Amino acid sequence: MSSHDRRQVRRLLLKSLPLGTLPFLPPTLAGPVSGVGEAGAGNGRPITLVLPFPPGGSVDIVARQLQPGLKNALGQVVVIDNKPGAGGLIASSLVARARPDGNTLLMAFDTHAINPFAYKRLPYDTFRDFTPISQLVRFPLVIAAHPSLPAANVRELVALARAEPGAVRYASSGVGSLNQLAAEALATEAGVRFLHVPYKGGGPAVQAVLANEVDLFFSSYAAVQAHIAAKTIKVLGVTGSTRLRELAQVTTVAEQGFRGFEAYSWIGVFGPAGMAAPAVARLQAALAGALRQPRAQEALGQQGFEIVAGSPAELERLVRREHDKWLAVARKANIRFD
Repeated sequence: MSSHDRRQVRRLLLKSLPLGTLPFLPPTLAGPVSGVGEAGAGNGRPITLVLPFPPGGSVDIVARQLQPGLKNALGQVVVIDNKPGAGGLIASSLVARARPDGNTLLMAFDTHAINPFAYKRLPYDTFRDFTPISQLVRFPLVIAAHPSLPAANVRELVALARAEPGAVRYASSGVGSLNQLAAEALATEAGVRFLHVPYKGGGPAVQAVLANEVDLFFSSYAAVQAHIAAKTIKVLGVTGSTRLRELAQVTTVAEQGFRGFEAYSWIGVFGPAGMAAPAVARLQAALAGALRQPRAQEALGQQGFEIVAGSPAELERLVRREHDKWLAVARKANIRFD
């Protein structure tokens, strides 16, 4: 974590001190919790979706497709607030300490399940400080490479890395991100070594590939779709169990000789701990309805997103399952996060 990120997290932690010590706290994060039973029940205040990464990445893409339908379903203004930094810790900290009234929500990325072992100290408890509401979508990653990379598929990529250990540079959306872990899982299975170059989000990572600062990025299809069409990025493989409908000619990593290899990214919505059950049910229903609006459904499908719209209990199980899976990968690959 950079010193800038540490300062931002420290400021958020200070804001969580008892209210008498910090009377200047904004009303969304301070004051007595009143009317929690009315949480998310059309109280007239805007709903803020706090995003852990900057514009241009997968979370931002889904949020902006979701925004109009969610606004209509709830009858409330829906604000998107990008709070990038520290692998999602800044955004997550802000939501963990918000009032549990349903007006401040976290659109969490896959890093939410990874951060508990990627960081030695978290300013919140991933499993206790949030109310799961719904998994929105899941999607496989595509191995997006600069056209100049002398590899047309995963087998050739592995051969290149074997010939020049550490010469293949890959971007990630931050330390502890799924695209880091997926890349290291492949390297470990193939017995090769890649060079990791972290960025602050998927958008900057894609730009790094386009600028040839790095060779590749395990990306969502949505984030690189236009660049694939423009032939400024090529795809070496897909990490899902099946091929993407939009890239039917591109084989999966498993099809290329790495049997059982699979990595799905996901996006889910959480509120602070202590939200009332009726509010959670109302928000889950509104999110599901917004995702299934024909326009959003078509747009998300074309960009490689699979709509899930799961229950709170399903999201809670997903976080624990993903945590355990990628912790095992990190240990096997001997990844050092600090």
